[in-house]
Parts: sequence; structure tokens; C-alpha cells
Amino acid sequence: MLRKFTLLCCALFAAAPAYATESGGGVYPLGAEGALGGALPPPGVYYLGYLQNYEANRFNDGKGEKGLLPDFHVDAQAAVTRLVWVTDRKVLGADFAMHMVAPLVAAQVRVGSAQGQQTGFTDVTIDPFILGWHWKNGLHVITGIDVNVPIGRYDRTNPATVSRHYWNVEPIIALAYTGRKGLQVDVKTMFDINFTNPDAQINGLNPTGARYRSGNEFHLEYAVTQAITPRASLGVSGYYYVQTSSDRVNDASAQRVLDALGGFKGEAVAAGPTLRVGLGKAQLIGTWQHEFSARYRPQGDKLWLKLILPVGH
Repeated sequence: MLRKFTLLCCALFAAAPAYATESGGGVYPLGAEGALGGALPPPGVYYLGYLQNYEANRFNDGKGEKGLLPDFHVDAQAAVTRLVWVTDRKVLGADFAMHMVAPLVAAQVRVGSAQGQQTGFTDVTIDPFILGWHWKNGLHVITGIDVNVPIGRYDRTNPATVSRHYWNVEPIIALAYTGRKGLQVDVKTMFDINFTNPDAQINGLNPTGARYRSGNEFHLEYAVTQAITPRASLGVSGYYYVQTSSDRVNDASAQRVLDALGGFKGEAVAAGPTLRVGLGKAQLIGTWQHEFSARYRPQGDKLWLKLILPVGH
């Protein structure tokens, strides 16, 4: 029975005029933080610029095997602006901060003969209440709740639409350890609580565009680096992602397919090298992350270039 539903799902996507699944992607760009992502900087205003390239030629099934969607390809680039303000105020002994994230994305998606592309600003993320603690033993902690505001460019018939078009809330706990001999460990955990998309993407799985709620998601990012010169560190960075609850769609036929596929719950693991270089007051971080295990998601490679620059106080 599961095999029949898998083939049906595959055929529906291949025959659809556009490819997209609500569960095939998420709000948060996995792997974005990595090195220096677990501790707040000193009080001031900071610009963080991210450049990302992601490419995948496979969309895996529930066993992590290639071929759920035939002749699949996704190619996406992003230029992300993030502004962080760490205030002089203390709350519960922690630094009080806030941030805003605004991404510009260009995406191309192909499944068989169906394809689409789009370029535009996607959804904005805000968090007006971030707390960061610092201890003398080199341990740092950050807590916050990010809110994804769905104001980006959205086309429910375009498989490459850059907006998710639903609200999302993400509680965050991040940790960092700075050793005396140049060791730096950063861990960031988030739990995505997804709200319903009232105008869902129209595709082979959801041909009527019925209301769709993506399952909740947990993801953990990490980076372990060691100083190799006074201004450079080298190490490894990656992430683990798992969808903790099933997708739900307000269409009985589509829901039966989702149920047969175990709720279409995604999972992914990635790792790769990362290099951090100090440039005056700025920090430049380059990272390659290879996804070597994915279920019900694309599996590919990401390249990141992140700039951290203090711009005021």
C-alpha cells in the first residue's frame, strides 16, 4: 500500500504544472549561523550579511533514497541582511538585544518537465526580546523567540515561490564555549511552530490548494573551530533537522497520501569545513555544508559566506 501511494505521489508531482510541497522546505535557512552563532557580541549595532548558494539534484523518499521526485533539481541563491542591536540594558543579568532578518532569494526548481523560477524578497524574521548571558568560565547562552512574518513575494502556482506564506514562531536556545587555547564551540537549537497556510501552494499533491499546515520542526546547528593563527580559525560546521509532527491538509485525498507517507516528516543531516578570518573589527566566515542524509527533502550542498560588522553603538 505504501509503495502504491509513493508512486501516486510521484506521478502527481511529475504531472503537475508546478512543483512545490509545503513540507519540502522550511522557514529557517538551515546552517546559517555556525561559528560565532552561540554568543551575543558586546553592546552595539551590528550588520550581518549572508550569501548562500544551495544546489540539489535529488529529492529523497522516507528511506533516504533518491528518486521520490524524478529528474529533480533546485538551485537557490540568497543575500540576507540581518541587523542586531545589543543594548546597554540588563534583564535578569543578561544583555538585552533585538534583531531583524530580511532575505533576498532567487530560486529555480525543476521536476521532470515542470519547472519554475522566482526572485524577490521573502518573509521577514523579527525578535524584539533576546537575552544573552556571559560567564567568566567561557560559557555563553542566548534565548529568544523569532517570529516569521509572511510578507514576502508569493505565487501559489510557482514551484520556486520564495515566501512560505504562513506565520511561524521559533523559540531559540544557543550555547557557546570559548576556550583559552583558541577552541570555540557553538550550538544553536530552534523549534519551529508552524501556522496554517490559508492559500496553500497548488501542486500535484494539493491540486485544490486546500489549507495546509506544515508539521513542527526541530533543528540544531553546530560549529567547532580551533584557532590556527591569531586572526583565523578552522573547523567543522553543520546541522541536524527533524520534523516532529505530520503535515495536515484540508483535503481528504491529499491527506490519505500524506498519512501513507508517514506524514511526510522530513529529516536532514549536514556537515562540512568552516573557516573564520578576522578583518579588523569585522569577521568573515566561509562554510561548505554537504547534506549526506535526508528524508522527504532535497539533498544537496550549501555554500555560505557570512560577514559580521559592527556599525554603531
